[in-house]
Amino acid sequence: MVDDEPNILDGYRRSLHGRFTVVTAGSGTDGLTLAKQAVNQGQPFPVVVSDMMMPGMNGAEFLGKAREIDPEAIQLLLSGQADLESTIAAVNNGKLFRFLTKPCAAPDLEKALSAAVEQYRLVHAEQELLERTLTGAVNVLTELLSMASSEAFTRTERVRTVVNGAAEILGIEDWQLPLAAMLSQIGCIAVPGDVLHRAKTGGELTEEERAVYLSHPQTALRLLERIPRLEEVARWIGNQPVRPPGVGAVVSTDWQAPPAGLTIDLSENLLRAGLAFLAALDGNGNPAKALEQLKQAGHYPEQILDALDEVAGDLAPQGVRREITVDQVRPGMLLEADVETVTGMTLVRKGERVTEAVAMRLENFSRTVGVTEPIVVLDGV
Repeated sequence: MVDDEPNILDGYRRSLHGRFTVVTAGSGTDGLTLAKQAVNQGQPFPVVVSDMMMPGMNGAEFLGKAREIDPEAIQLLLSGQADLESTIAAVNNGKLFRFLTKPCAAPDLEKALSAAVEQYRLVHAEQELLERTLTGAVNVLTELLSMASSEAFTRTERVRTVVNGAAEILGIEDWQLPLAAMLSQIGCIAVPGDVLHRAKTGGELTEEERAVYLSHPQTALRLLERIPRLEEVARWIGNQPVRPPGVGAVVSTDWQAPPAGLTIDLSENLLRAGLAFLAALDGNGNPAKALEQLKQAGHYPEQILDALDEVAGDLAPQGVRREITVDQVRPGMLLEADVETVTGMTLVRKGERVTEAVAMRLENFSRTVGVTEPIVVLDGV
């Protein structure tokens, strides 16, 4: 609670004692210092209350700067009748939870603070739902994708590597972006594995196969748009750039352009740029050339391309090369060669990371059909 009058702060402490833990500051500057310390200590204030008229920094200015420090805190503003006009402007321009007039009776203040704390809990409950429940479900879908289509899963892992790495460099904290990266190739589950492999490596495709491959973003859109809270993610994925099959070292710039009239924010732009970079990289095998092609196309901000340049090295396989048996396969290992059954069927392709689902699949095929050993992996990646 921030107010420049010590007597008022003392009154807050007395009236709210035993109901809330109250920390007070006599100015906006001191309040910002306390807010920073709380965030740095991992114990941010759930609720911030400020008087409007204070010397040096008024309440609206203080709450605006406090929001930059901790955007999740619930904010309340106290104001007298004399400064009502400027207070209304602050309410309209900010993200205030409540506006209270001074003097504010203790029961009214306690009721407002209780509502603010409950709002804070609701916001965090929703974040927990997104971060744990929804993200956990998407992780399961991604693992299942590794069993249904090893080629699609390998592509997904590469997308996650470049997009999540670049997002960290750019300071993008958007819960939708990592989910979009994980789900970007979900439509490939409807594309036959050999078609997907030939499309990636520049092999020959019939017109029908080409059409099936190019439709995978729209397949993903139809699957995902029915899931609540994933509508925007579904749209991003449905509008992703797709490299036409059969294109080699020369990549047309047309396929990288966003649909006409589409408004794109930084997160979606990064997803599109990451997918375009990987597609161009598949075409020529050279990260520098792939990035140069994207620069020439002119569809992506330079800051995004610079971030992709920094993370391109993370795509290179690393770790200790080992030859192991099926029972030694562990999640996290990277396959250095295709894994086949004794009858010659490819179970998992080179470059795929072993997941729980992949390890289970190899174990089951080993017990039934038989798996060719040794399996070559990179361990400690």
